[in-house]
Amino acid sequence: MKVWRKKTVRWEKNGKRVPPKTDGSKKVVIPSKRFYGTLRDAFGKRWQVPLCEDKHAAQAMLRRFQTEADRKRAVGVDRYSEEKRRPINELVDEYETHLRAKANTETYVALTLKRVRLLLDATRTKTLADLDAGRMTSTLADWRNRAEKPIGVTTSNHYARAIKGLSRWLWIARRTIDDVLLPLRLLNAKTARRHVRRALTPDELRQLVHTVEASRKTVCGLTARDRAMLYVIAAYTGLRASELASLTPESFDLESAMVSVEACSSKRRRNDTLPLHSSLVDQLRLWLAAKHGPLWSGTWTSRRCANTARMVPSDLKRAGIAYRDEQGRVVDFHALRHTFITQLARSGVHPAKAKELARHSTIVLTMDVYSHVEANELRGALETLPPLT
Repeated sequence: MKVWRKKTVRWEKNGKRVPPKTDGSKKVVIPSKRFYGTLRDAFGKRWQVPLCEDKHAAQAMLRRFQTEADRKRAVGVDRYSEEKRRPINELVDEYETHLRAKANTETYVALTLKRVRLLLDATRTKTLADLDAGRMTSTLADWRNRAEKPIGVTTSNHYARAIKGLSRWLWIARRTIDDVLLPLRLLNAKTARRHVRRALTPDELRQLVHTVEASRKTVCGLTARDRAMLYVIAAYTGLRASELASLTPESFDLESAMVSVEACSSKRRRNDTLPLHSSLVDQLRLWLAAKHGPLWSGTWTSRRCANTARMVPSDLKRAGIAYRDEQGRVVDFHALRHTFITQLARSGVHPAKAKELARHSTIVLTMDVYSHVEANELRGALETLPPLT
């Protein structure tokens, strides 16, 4: 069987490598140390395989490889048996290509792959055959119960979703005969929620905005006026932090009172066009007149600034609004989205319309998670019943 050495061509001058066809240079052909050969595998596909440095030994290796492939082809071999032997890292690299092809954000892809690789390393998964739902379940349980830096149920579910996404893609791409990690179940995060949000009341929102505007203080790279507009737009559109960060003056059509979010920034990967409240239009017209490029720059979108450490808590403190109430519920930046959806519900907006304005996949998420009902509202609803006598 024919074997050969690969040849690398380069140009040299005075013993040093130079760009091709440089004046005074000469062409040098360097053969590889190893021999190579062409192999036709059990499925009829041709592969170029590296062999060894001795020619006769390389020919013997190629004949042995080809004989084994021909035997498998003769007796029949399913593709899944071959896939099980593949290194899992190769499949994760292919999965990364798949995620990027779906136009996911770089942040999402990086975080998903980080979680996948951490779980694979922790369970010592080297090949596809090692992928096991029982190992994943035990590892996540150990992480939740470890003494140092235990993870919460919600974080555990994030890891589970990431690795289950890989498993499902392997099945859809016909790398496995079934979804190997189908038995891996998510946990009920409601039983262990450590970060429960609440909605701001209309009075609290007005107080927050007026206090921020009067403070003239820059926080996380945002001026007082910019922060005030950020809070107002978030509370009256329900846009998420990443979606707000992507907005430019061109995102607004004030004549039609609409705002648009590009698919690359929207969580559901679609172009979204949302109506604006009439009271916002005049404020936006004045504020946008001096704006160019991204409306809010700086570090405000980071978790450290927007949620727990600086921006929202410091502004709440100036406004005299408690970051955490007596029930343990908090007001962070995402609570402004809760405020938007809760006010829709309190204003009697039909749940189906509220779901569309919130851009949720299910109405259950809109009504059960983002709509907050206070005890006095329940009492008011109860009093609408006819009296006993």
